[in-house]
Amino acid sequence: MQKIFTLIFVFCTLAGLGQTKKAPAQKTAEPSKPENQLQSWESSDVPADSSQMETKMVEPALPRAFMVYTKKPKQKTERTKLCFNLISADTVLNYCINDSICKDPETYKILFNSKVGDTTFVLVLVDAFTKAGDGNPRCDAGKETKLVFFRWNTKTNKVKFKQKVISSCTRNIVNMTKEPITDWDGSGVLEVNYYKGGSGFPVVKFDPNQAQLGLQDLSEDEPR
Repeated sequence: MQKIFTLIFVFCTLAGLGQTKKAPAQKTAEPSKPENQLQSWESSDVPADSSQMETKMVEPALPRAFMVYTKKPKQKTERTKLCFNLISADTVLNYCINDSICKDPETYKILFNSKVGDTTFVLVLVDAFTKAGDGNPRCDAGKETKLVFFRWNTKTNKVKFKQKVISSCTRNIVNMTKEPITDWDGSGVLEVNYYKGGSGFPVVKFDPNQAQLGLQDLSEDEPR
């Protein structure tokens, strides 16, 4: 009987000691971060600054092809330009002139192209409709047409040019040439007649056999 009481006493003592001991605190496991995790812009410590995210306007590279196009001004101090992209076997010439009338040409064509040594002679026809919004409703369907002659040194890439406006609703110039200029095949002399108002009937001549002379102005009394 005494042994039974002894065992009960020992059991109660051990149970009491077990209740007085505190269980060790368990650390909360942090969620594992996957490797190579992409950080979103919203969660970044760097504040979003709009000035650092400005989109830079880069002009697209021009193709290696003949073309005539309008280059519009990016600033108020600049002017609208008409640009010619001429090509040769050796180089490319991108040449722009101030022109706010003959804009976005619908038709452009090389009428003549000949090379002598390092010099290339090019005659270009440019034709555009008068653009609406120029302050002259009468010319909403008018024409703006010009001939442009280039004397181009393909070695130095320097150029001299001469242009003649042969049709312009804005400037009251009327093309009086009988045959379409685009039909000229370069086998003979090209003569272009136009009317500038009053008694002015200028004639412009281009002789493919004397290309170095470029566009020549003919007086009314000169034999043709």
